[in-house]
Amino acid sequence: AAQKQASAARPSRRQTRGEGARATSRTQTTETERTVAEGRMTISLTVQPRVQREKWSLYWKESMMTKTDVLDPVVLSVDENKTKVGDVLQMVSTRMSWPAKQELLRLEGFEEPWETCVLNGKECMEDQTLADCGISKDNCTVTTVRKVLVAEGESRVRTRGERA
Repeated sequence: AAQKQASAARPSRRQTRGEGARATSRTQTTETERTVAEGRMTISLTVQPRVQREKWSLYWKESMMTKTDVLDPVVLSVDENKTKVGDVLQMVSTRMSWPAKQELLRLEGFEEPWETCVLNGKECMEDQTLADCGISKDNCTVTTVRKVLVAEGESRVRTRGERA
């Protein structure tokens, strides 16, 4: 008799799963309603990543040849009003498993930015939000370019901790 009372007090697995599923759907609905109410709508941003390989002359301290690799597009779900261009560049870098900008080969004379984001032929600054750049649901494809230097010549600038 005691076992029947204990099992009656405990809900069955089916009841628990059903209630959990309903609670989850209620939670998702409320999050969506809250997102719409706050004006935070996410967009699917299509990023066309490119890697620009610069053959850098150590003697002349300038680019001798450039080759650009076109990579497969990446789709990111972002909030255009809060996400900055720098955040998008970081997301793409993480998704592509690229090393951090600070770890890229530094050569004397190279002063250009390591990464750029371009929308309709205009460069977007890293501190601007996507909305400031003109990115919206209708206009949501950007091209990112990461520059990689390949040393050509005799000497290379050493970083801290590197031996000759």
